[in-house]
Amino acid sequence: MEKGSASITATAVVTGVENFVKLSEEEITQTLEDRQRKLNLSEKQKVRWHKKCLCLVEFSNVEEVTPLAFDHQGNMDDWLIIEKIEDVVVGTSIPYNYENSKF
Repeated sequence: MEKGSASITATAVVTGVENFVKLSEEEITQTLEDRQRKLNLSEKQKVRWHKKCLCLVEFSNVEEVTPLAFDHQGNMDDWLIIEKIEDVVVGTSIPYNYENSKF
């Protein structure tokens, strides 16, 4: 989903996650620089994402899908772990809980 949109327009498989917290200024720069080949950030994006906490998510098998209407529920975060896409689509959604969020 694009920010501000209520449509799901792509699917993908998460192949890697790197989570960083309490990074120093030097560590932020080094983290982004070390991963620039995959991130491909513009200079403007490097400034925008120069943050002490970073969560870098790598995807594979990214595919565009016919847009689906997302059923946003008040208890949802920015990232959701779901069994199937229909669980969050208008008309077929189920009440969201964090049962699958335990890592």
